Amino acid sequence: MSIEKNKVPNRLMRRTSASALCLAVALTAGVAQAQLETIVVTATKRSASLQDVPLSITAISGQQLDIMGAESLLDFAVKVPNLAMAYEADGRFDSSSPSVRGVFGRNTTGFYIDNTRVNASLLPRVVDLERVEVLRGPQGSLYGARSMGGTIRLITKQPALNETDGSLKVQLSGVSDGDLNQTIDGSYSFPVSDNFALRVSGYYGAMSGVQDRTFDPSWVDGNTGAVRATNAPDFGTNENVDDETYYGGQIVGNWAISDTLTFIPKLMFQSVDSDGLPFADRTPDNTLQSRFFDIEEPGTDDWTVASGTFQWDVAQGTVTSTTSYYERTTDESEEEGTFLHNLFNNVIGIPVDPVRAPLSTIEEYESFIHETRYSSDFDGPFQFTTGFYYEDLTLDHEYPAAIAPGLNALVNAAIGAPANIVPGDLIFVTKGITDTEEKAIFGELTYEFNEQWSVTGGGRYYETSVDVSSVSDGFANSGRSTLDQSQSETGFNPKVSVQYQPSDDLNVYASAAKGFRIGGVNGNVPVGLCGAELAGIGLDPSNASSFDSDELWSYELGFKSSLSDNRVTLNAAAFFIDWTEIQQLNRLTCGFQLTQNAGAAESKGFEVEINAAPTDNLILSAGIGYTDAEITNTGGVAGVSVGDPIQGVPDWTVTGSAQYHFDWNNAWQGMFRADANHYGQSFSSNNESSNANLREREAWSAVNFRLSAMNEKYEVTLFADNITDERANLADSRSIAAETPGRQRLVTNRPRTIGVEGRIRF
Repeated sequence: MSIEKNKVPNRLMRRTSASALCLAVALTAGVAQAQLETIVVTATKRSASLQDVPLSITAISGQQLDIMGAESLLDFAVKVPNLAMAYEADGRFDSSSPSVRGVFGRNTTGFYIDNTRVNASLLPRVVDLERVEVLRGPQGSLYGARSMGGTIRLITKQPALNETDGSLKVQLSGVSDGDLNQTIDGSYSFPVSDNFALRVSGYYGAMSGVQDRTFDPSWVDGNTGAVRATNAPDFGTNENVDDETYYGGQIVGNWAISDTLTFIPKLMFQSVDSDGLPFADRTPDNTLQSRFFDIEEPGTDDWTVASGTFQWDVAQGTVTSTTSYYERTTDESEEEGTFLHNLFNNVIGIPVDPVRAPLSTIEEYESFIHETRYSSDFDGPFQFTTGFYYEDLTLDHEYPAAIAPGLNALVNAAIGAPANIVPGDLIFVTKGITDTEEKAIFGELTYEFNEQWSVTGGGRYYETSVDVSSVSDGFANSGRSTLDQSQSETGFNPKVSVQYQPSDDLNVYASAAKGFRIGGVNGNVPVGLCGAELAGIGLDPSNASSFDSDELWSYELGFKSSLSDNRVTLNAAAFFIDWTEIQQLNRLTCGFQLTQNAGAAESKGFEVEINAAPTDNLILSAGIGYTDAEITNTGGVAGVSVGDPIQGVPDWTVTGSAQYHFDWNNAWQGMFRADANHYGQSFSSNNESSNANLREREAWSAVNFRLSAMNEKYEVTLFADNITDERANLADSRSIAAETPGRQRLVTNRPRTIGVEGRIRF
């Protein structure tokens, strides 16, 4: 029984009865394929065929995720036109920032696990999923804030009341410049009684690092130019410093309390333990990290989602009520000594020997979310969905005391006087708490004029508030400071769409929708360390303590079509986005940052997706997206010019695959799959205070191969991912401390990986 089991329209049933069955059999047993799969989505909080929804959506079924070997967000993100990946926050675990159609930045893309909103930076393993849905365009009416560019939804599998099934998969692989990777995952679904069933899944893996840390024996005196020896022991080379292990799982129940009332409890969790930051120095193909000290840069990421969903079939509709609790803790460290050494040696002009100086950051998220909605199932031309939403999110962000032992004494000795620039050798310490509350009432109403024409209108009224308090101290903070600031607002997000379906095989639609992102409060930016830089770009810290929401209007025209008796689907959409009062993150070279509402931008482009089954054994797919996103009004912000590209947005996203099924012999079937993706050129302004210094991220491509032998119970697959060993620059990392000039740290993809996996179904 599905969490969202609204009655499926008749035309969907006509399509589904043959095509879904054919593909399900083909993918699990390797037999001939007759038609394409019909995917049922719940993007509009109703069950409907992907081809019938008047919205640009890429949906990937769980079977296809298994076949393509997707294990992480990036594995399937590259298969989605106009979905871009970038990284813009401190460290690694909380920095992933997916963007849709050029709408880039933190909190612009909604990310959901079933009905629970989580951080868009979350990187759950792709295990035991029913499907993935990527909704392009603002989803402000049904999904609210943080979905102004689009929404990514992971829909997990649910237990059936009258069926038992399970699977177990093991995998072993080797990675270029590293060692072995190994994973194991499994799931088991079974009825406990006539009206209650459980589904349990879990996974464990170890992934080899590829970065090596080596001793840097010397440095150049910033005053004299003399080469000086490093005053630290030579530790040689430490290989694969970014090894990591992970584990996780979920338990979900299905309790049919009565014929009309169902309760779905769920517990989902994941833990990642990394030995080091998987960042490359200077260029994406460099796997050598030159350092003065052998300081580890470990990190952990632990999160849990607990939820309960009641679904009640009432007269002419369904009430769905979900309450969720989400918590996440990330703890990361980075060596800060190299940055501090450059700061004193080349900026302040006091050459001192390098000192050991690790820096850590801890983030603790805790949120309570509730949504109750009613979806009608009337016999007449009207249908509607309405509900209310509440979320209370607390973020506790802490930098524990970062100490550089002996630095103050070295500085005093260098200048010949007790200046005590770094009292107590304390570099930085801070603790801040941000409370965000969101309340909303939402709804959408659809009226069908006849079998061909319909119109949908809706919106969301919201109230939001943000309260921030923090205490900071240390050399980098110019001493002790406190902050206590609030920001709040109300608003309404409208949406309207018109749909024309001349036949069951063609769907044409046009829509206009508004999206928004919650405003907030900037943390402390110390004048002592950053004042000159702020003055240089025309900013006064006293006037930049908070920022407002930004908003956009998106206009879309598209069509969806099924051809040749559902052997071919062709979907396309064009869009234009007008984005105003953009929240632009201004990253200062002093190591701090602030957000400004800066002018306006436009994004325009298109996406096209085609899937085809030209023969009973061959499936082809291709997708292409184009986005042209640029600043149209600077808003008076220094360093920004009209025509500047929106950072982190590739102009082209292209993907394609070919999947061929064949018989090995009477007992075994086979499958060969090849897929490729291409990301066009883009830019990043991480670690730059001016758009004039945007850094180019070169276009990149990757090719993967898979060869499988399978029967009804067993499956063996040989695979090669990133076969050309392409090393891509996904972003220049923000760094936990600050970037050392001339040594940017780059987020990269995984190198070439070759391996084997085995699966058993029972």
